[in-house]
Amino acid sequence: MTGLLEKLSERLDLPAEALAGAPRVTLTGSDRVLVENHRGLLNYTETELEIACGHGHVRVRGAELLLRAMDERMLLITGRVTGVDVD
Repeated sequence: MTGLLEKLSERLDLPAEALAGAPRVTLTGSDRVLVENHRGLLNYTETELEIACGHGHVRVRGAELLLRAMDERMLLITGRVTGVDVD
């Protein structure tokens, strides 16, 4: 299956993670995190957000964290980010 996704992503000029539904996490500086291909918010506090993504989770840790935007494919978090874990 992996080979098929790689071939298809090359033909369509798309990253393989977009086809597989894998999360795409973009950290900008230490105050902004964009998570794409999420499946919902599991936990939300001022110091930690836990996000369901495909076959695992993304955990954003920090202080004064704020969910700025969220739709069916992405969410944007701002605040003082001290760590991002993907499992």
